[in-house]
Amino acid sequence: MKITEICDFSCDRFTTCCITGHRNRDLPFGGDLHKQGMKCLVSMLHLLVEEAYKDGYRTFISGMADGIDLTCAEIVYDMKKDKHHNDMRLVCALPYAQQIAEISDPFQSYKYSMILAGCDEKIIVSTASDKNRYKSRNQFMVDNSSRIIGAFKQKERGSGTLQTINMAKKALLEINIISLDKNPVLYTDTDNENWNEDFYRFVP
Repeated sequence: MKITEICDFSCDRFTTCCITGHRNRDLPFGGDLHKQGMKCLVSMLHLLVEEAYKDGYRTFISGMADGIDLTCAEIVYDMKKDKHHNDMRLVCALPYAQQIAEISDPFQSYKYSMILAGCDEKIIVSTASDKNRYKSRNQFMVDNSSRIIGAFKQKERGSGTLQTINMAKKALLEINIISLDKNPVLYTDTDNENWNEDFYRFVP
């Protein structure tokens, strides 16, 4: 894993995709991967990553927060091991160096450490004392991408996910976002595949 200064980072923006989405507390069943709704959501995210790869995207940037960020990073991390996807590149963009301290669940913390150790590059965007560290991280991801994927739901007070999507819209990124609001099946614990067929063409 290469640690890169933000000023030294370079990529082909047109083959780079960034990831956004809510933390586990705002996902179906609190992000519990044992629940069918979350299994369906992960499958949908996997389809978005696969689709991006088929469209020529090779670099994927994750902000590494628990929830959608970490889930998608794990998808890319696992796909990279396959000989058919070994040209994929995973970049972890951390808002500050000690981000792992935010993750209280031991298994999630282990997963974070494993993915960080196995990524291609690590970028530390700011410091813990910077009140704009998450905004800076989000802007960094958007500035270096031409597509954004993830999952979103409306929240009364807004969210970092909405902020990132709005940045992406302003920068004219292609937006492929799963609408959690328009897919109520994700909140049921039954084996139901009748989700919205246009789930990933949602722009808030």
